[in-house]
Amino acid sequence: MAPTYHLVQSLIKSLAIMEYLAESTEGLGVTEIGDAVGLNKSTVHRILTTLVHEKYVEQDHAKGRYRLSFKLFELSRKILNNVRATKVISPYLEKLAAETGESARFVVPDYESSRLVVCDEVMTSKPIKVRSHLGESLSLSKSAAGKMFLASLTDDEIKELMDQRGRKFVLEDENYNFSQLKHDLIAVRETGHAYEKSEDTTEPVVNIAAPIRDESGKIVAILDLFAPTFRSPKDFNNRYGKLVRETAMDISKRLGYIAA
Repeated sequence: MAPTYHLVQSLIKSLAIMEYLAESTEGLGVTEIGDAVGLNKSTVHRILTTLVHEKYVEQDHAKGRYRLSFKLFELSRKILNNVRATKVISPYLEKLAAETGESARFVVPDYESSRLVVCDEVMTSKPIKVRSHLGESLSLSKSAAGKMFLASLTDDEIKELMDQRGRKFVLEDENYNFSQLKHDLIAVRETGHAYEKSEDTTEPVVNIAAPIRDESGKIVAILDLFAPTFRSPKDFNNRYGKLVRETAMDISKRLGYIAA
């Protein structure tokens, strides 16, 4: 366990409140927030007053509720704009979306937490779109990008991840086991891209993902083409797999990657 004697507890409490506020669209009251994060009302009120003063939180005086402001979004956009990969990748997303007529995005792997975070996207111009949100975390085993990420790990590393975070963190579907995952990852490693057809009945989707590497060969992002299942042709993978793979390689080369 990491040492905690240098941590600022008031800041930890503030971040806990902000993370909880991020889950709400209508705003939350002081009591509700306090119950959720385990703090008394006076502490929550002092922290919220400070966050409102610094413009990280907005207060609805009429309803007595609080919600996050757009300041965090503005900061996140500045971070993304300062990441070299983001500046390089964005034009390629627009080109890929234009060539396929479907949506394209790129996700960044957070290796420390083993999460895949959507960082930028270009949506299809067609009226029916698959919902996607910046900052959203993608499934590791039920998305093409997730399987692309897992394919970069060894079997032992995946097992260790499941031991540390729990089986469902990797294998969300109880009917999908580790043997099936290993079989699927072999195909991903052989082809250089991942294909996934979601069985989610609320929003069936197909997607293709390929890795973007930096000069060291490390995967720094994953390019992802996605579309609603009803609109995708049966040969979606064969039709666009090579294009997504080649686009990801072009971006990688721009970032200094030299293929072996």
